[in-house]
Amino acid sequence: MDKTLLTRRAALSALAALAVAPGAALAAPAATRFREIKVDVSPLIAKDNDVEAKWVAAVLPGYLKQTFANYLAPGDRSAAVLVARIDDVIVGSVDSRAMLTGMGPDATDRIEGAGVVLDGRGRVVETYPLYCSLGAFSNENSPYKEENYRRRVETLALSFAQWLPGKIGL
Repeated sequence: MDKTLLTRRAALSALAALAVAPGAALAAPAATRFREIKVDVSPLIAKDNDVEAKWVAAVLPGYLKQTFANYLAPGDRSAAVLVARIDDVIVGSVDSRAMLTGMGPDATDRIEGAGVVLDGRGRVVETYPLYCSLGAFSNENSPYKEENYRRRVETLALSFAQWLPGKIGL
């Protein structure tokens, strides 16, 4: 009879531990607040990707402010600063296999960078590397080739902004 009670207690303890553990692992840091969000495209400029840098710099701050709206505390001088550093943007060329089958996207676009969290004094607290890739339709024969290219770069910036909170653990 004692073995049965011990086994029941052990089982209940294990279930209680399982019930608590997942919630604790998924919970966002309670004190995560950002007083400011900055975008750093200097790595793109260093690679002579000035056009992509200009387009990303134009749209990414808005995407990040929208994505991190619940974590912004502009007046809190002790709050962290989030720097979204974009290291590379690659707009893929046409994949001949996709063109032959006529199914799905015919190119793969990629963006690479990091979310860098600075403390209230400007010191790096943590760096969260992030790499996103998206399938895209290239429309290389379109008369709106530059407009399509710009849209693909802006979509990569949006993807970066949407994935970053999860990477940080929010």
